[in-house]
Amino acid sequence: MTGKMIKRLQKYLPQMILTVLMLIILIVSAVIFRAGNDRQRRIFIFPSAENGRYIVEYRNLAKQPGQGDVRLYVDEILLGSSVERTRMLFAPGTVVRSCFVRDSVLFLNLSQDLIDMGEGVIEIRDGFALLEKNIKKNFPKIKEIDFFVEGKSAFES
Repeated sequence: MTGKMIKRLQKYLPQMILTVLMLIILIVSAVIFRAGNDRQRRIFIFPSAENGRYIVEYRNLAKQPGQGDVRLYVDEILLGSSVERTRMLFAPGTVVRSCFVRDSVLFLNLSQDLIDMGEGVIEIRDGFALLEKNIKKNFPKIKEIDFFVEGKSAFES
């Protein structure tokens, strides 16, 4: 190496070290972000208690929960909104008895508690319609939903 090359290397060495360090920090940050990103943003639509409009709420839910992502979503929406000026889809105490997807069809079995009407709850048919809208908006692969109450079809005559 000539003296000219050594001087040039000494001149640019701090910039090269800084560039390499920044690249290492960027790569490590990306790896940490991907590893820690186990949440998924979901949309929840609730009816307003004040008028006929809807209130939209966003929640971060686990990406791969033990009970399944659709089941977790339905459990969360049955709990109701975190905003006080909304109404519930079904009576408090309504829980999911079973929930599974087969060939783009969701089979959702809810407890009989949903039949109990109370203050702050919308009509049952409206609750089913809004629940269906929420599920299809968040899970586009689900094309049809069959609702059941305690194992019996929710819409039998």
